[in-house]
Amino acid sequence: MQILKVNIPYELMILRGIFFLWAAILLLGFVYRLFEAIRSRRNPRLIGLMIISVVICFLITIVVEEGILLKEGTEYVVGIAVVLATMTVIALIQLIVSIRNKRRRVDLNSVKESVDKLVTGVCYYFEDGRIKLHNLSMEKIWRTLTGRSLMDGSKLWEALSEGRANLGTCIKEGDNPIYELPGGEVRSFRRTYIETDGMRLYEVLAADVAEEFALISNLEEKEERLRYRGARLKALGEKIDALNIEKEILNSKIRLHDDWGRALLTAKAYMENPDDDTKKEFLSIWERNISYVEENVPSLAKDAYDDIIRSAESLGLGIDIEGELPEDYEMRNVVIQAMTVCLSNMVKHAEGKRLAVKAEESEGRYTVTLTNDGESPEEIIEEKGGLKNLRKKVESQGWQMKVESSPRFRLFIEMGDRNGI
Repeated sequence: MQILKVNIPYELMILRGIFFLWAAILLLGFVYRLFEAIRSRRNPRLIGLMIISVVICFLITIVVEEGILLKEGTEYVVGIAVVLATMTVIALIQLIVSIRNKRRRVDLNSVKESVDKLVTGVCYYFEDGRIKLHNLSMEKIWRTLTGRSLMDGSKLWEALSEGRANLGTCIKEGDNPIYELPGGEVRSFRRTYIETDGMRLYEVLAADVAEEFALISNLEEKEERLRYRGARLKALGEKIDALNIEKEILNSKIRLHDDWGRALLTAKAYMENPDDDTKKEFLSIWERNISYVEENVPSLAKDAYDDIIRSAESLGLGIDIEGELPEDYEMRNVVIQAMTVCLSNMVKHAEGKRLAVKAEESEGRYTVTLTNDGESPEEIIEEKGGLKNLRKKVESQGWQMKVESSPRFRLFIEMGDRNGI
């Protein structure tokens, strides 16, 4: 041990400390890497390289600590520095490879980190309520809704499905509950389960549906406005219809007034000059006025059904009605159009005389059936002209229309609410 007592320059002493610390750090790093390679059962070549690296660093540590080579000369110092630099490069390469493999390798920690980054709330729990896994989003949602930490999965779902999350607004309960959180966030919850290792594991997901909820609310608001405007248009249409009837009545009264005025003037002229020509003109005007009154007084009725019945009778045709026809404005217009089309086709194609109309009503929904006493169609009826326009009218309201050709002509119209039947 006398060799260690030789005087060594101060600079070499500092260099000795640096080398020793350098070698010790490398030694610890390679030892950690060696155990990691053995634990993960990596490539045997990697384990062998780590063993060699540990031995080299250990020997350098001993040599530097003893100070045997430092006193021999500069070339030995350079040699040790080169070896340490080489081992440092190897250590850096191994560190980079280790970090890359760690990022690529999926383990329990990486799964937990990934689940925690999800915006969707996630919770897995067993039948007894023990939680297997839940992420930060679900913990935040549950704390926001109840003010408590998430400890029991069964209580989580019971509270959500029964609407007992007292700090939020329950929009919908049941199997797919929806809640509006105090901050305005809207979450939709859904529960499913899987079988694993002979046990049932429940999965609860809390999806963010704020955007979808806003769109639905906006659509409902627009539908409400459309229903209101539709009701106003319907009322306006009925008023227009009533005004048209009143206008026709007024025009008829004016025309009747004028005709009777001319009749009175003719009567006065006849009384002043009772010749044959004046008598013929007087009788003609009075007969025409009496006939006009007899024919048109019924048409002044405000019931449109009576109008078409009177019109059919004036043509020598008959309409037999069974049941109560609908009084709704749109339904009435459809029935009148159907009666008009069927009367026309009955005369043109079936040579019939009477049209039968049967109406059946159930909870505001009507089924109207139209037949006639004419000849049965020889072939399938092709919908064109009046029938085609009638179908467009019916289906534009969301209702249904059906035409039968055999064994005889039948027209079925089913009418109800605007959403169809």
